[in-house]
Amino acid sequence: MKISSRFLIPALLLGAPLALAESAPAARAAESAPAAKSIDVSFRGSLRDALKTIADKGGLNLVVTGDLDVPAEVHLRGISADQALRTVSRAYSLRMEQDGSIITLRPMTPSEKEAAAQGLAEPAPAPQAVPAPVAPPAPPAPAAPAVASEGSEHEEESATDAETMREVREQIREQMHRTRDELKRSRRSGARNVVARGQSLEVKEGQTVESAVVYGGNLVVKGNVEKDAVAFGGNLIVHGHVEGDAHAFGGNVVLKPGASVEGDVSSFGGNVDREDGANVEGSINTFGGANIGRVVAKELNKGLQESSDEGEERRRNRDDDDGGGLAGFILTFAVLFGLGFLGQMFFPSRMKQLGDEIRARPVQSGLTGLLGVVAMIPLTVVLAITIIGIPAALVLWMAAPLAAALGFAAVASELGTRLPVMRGRKTQAVVLALGLLVLLVVGAIPVFGAIVSCLVVLIALGAVIRTRFGYRPRGMGIPEPIHTHGEQPL
Repeated sequence: MKISSRFLIPALLLGAPLALAESAPAARAAESAPAAKSIDVSFRGSLRDALKTIADKGGLNLVVTGDLDVPAEVHLRGISADQALRTVSRAYSLRMEQDGSIITLRPMTPSEKEAAAQGLAEPAPAPQAVPAPVAPPAPPAPAAPAVASEGSEHEEESATDAETMREVREQIREQMHRTRDELKRSRRSGARNVVARGQSLEVKEGQTVESAVVYGGNLVVKGNVEKDAVAFGGNLIVHGHVEGDAHAFGGNVVLKPGASVEGDVSSFGGNVDREDGANVEGSINTFGGANIGRVVAKELNKGLQESSDEGEERRRNRDDDDGGGLAGFILTFAVLFGLGFLGQMFFPSRMKQLGDEIRARPVQSGLTGLLGVVAMIPLTVVLAITIIGIPAALVLWMAAPLAAALGFAAVASELGTRLPVMRGRKTQAVVLALGLLVLLVVGAIPVFGAIVSCLVVLIALGAVIRTRFGYRPRGMGIPEPIHTHGEQPL
C-alpha cells in the first residue's frame, strides 16, 4: 500500500509534539530521582543494633519486631542502605516488607525459612476463590523435635552471646591494663599526660599531649594527642587529631568534621558516629547489644578499684623507701664516723699522712685508685687459681673496702677542716662529722651525687695505696705521739 506524501508529512508533524510530551516527563523524573546514598558500616554487636545503625546511616524508616538480640557482625562499604538491609535480612533469615517509605523486618517463620531454603522469595499465598483442602491434623509426635530444635537454637544463641560477652570483657580489661601501663611509663619518663577522674576533660585547640584518659566523664579532643585517647564511662568527641587509637567504654565515639584518627576507633556499649569530613586510617568497631553496658560498668569499677589499690601501694612503697633511705643514711654515717674516729685515735700519724697526700696530690691519688680497682679483677683471678691464693683473694676483697672507708674518713676530715663553721672551736670528732655529713648529703643527689661519691672513693683508695696506709719509711722522722683522747682542739 502506498501512502501519499500529502498525508505522511502532516501526520509526522502532528505526532512529534505527542512523542516529545511523553518523553519529557520521563526525563524529568529520571533527573529528579535522587541517587542512592552510599554508606560504610563496620559493626559488631546485636542484630537489632546492627539494623538500627544501617537505618540511621541511610536515613531509612525502619520497624523491627521479634527477638533480634543475637550476635551479629557487619562490615560493608560503598553500598546503599536498602541493599545493606536486604543483605543482612537474607543472612539472618529475616522477612522484609515495605509499605511506602517504611520498612518492616521480623524473623521468618519455619515455613518461610523452608520456602527461602527452596529458592522461593516469598511463600505463595493460598488462592481466595478456591478453598484449600483441609489438611489432616498433625500428629503430636513431630512437635517434640520442633521444640527441641528451638531449644537448641536458643542454647546456641545463648552460648554465642556468652562467648561474645567474654570476648568483650577481655578486650575491656586488656585495654584498661594497657592504658594504665602506658600512663605508668609516661609518668616515669616525664611525659605530658592528662588524666581526669570523675569529671570531663578537654584537650584544647593548639594543645599537644602525649595521651588523654578520662574515668567517669566525657573526653573532648580539639588539639593533638600523640598516643591514645580513651574515655571510660563517658563519650569521646574528637574535633582534632589523635595519632593513636580512640576508644570509648560505656559511651559513644563522635568524630566531628575535620577529625583525624590514625589508629583504630572502637566503642564498647555505644556507637561510633562518623560525620562527613572525619578521617579514620584504622578500623571502626562497635561492640553493642544486651548486657554490654553492665559489663563495661563492672569492668570500669574493677579497674578504678585496682588503680586506687595500686596508688595506695605506691604511696606505701614510697613511704617505705623514704624510711629505708633515712635509715641507710644514718647507718652509713655511723659506720664511717666510727672507722674514722678509731683511725684518728689509734693511728693519728697515718691518718695525718693520708690527709697530706689527699691535700697535696688529689689527681694522682684518684688515678692510682682507679688503677687499683681495675687491677683487683685480674689479681683475684690469679690468686683464685691456687688453693693457697683463695684466702688471699678473700682478704684482698675485705681489705679494699676497709681501706677505702678509712681514706673516705680522711677526705671528710680534710673537708671538715676547711668548712667556715665553728672556727677555733672544732675538735677532731666535729671536723670528721661535718665532712661526712657534707659528703653524704651531696652523694644523695641523683646522678651528680653518685659521680662525686665515686671520685671521693677513688681518691681515698689511691691515697691509701700511695702511702701504704700512711706508713713512713725510715728517716722520715719520729712518729707523732698517740693522744690520750680524741677531743683535742685544732
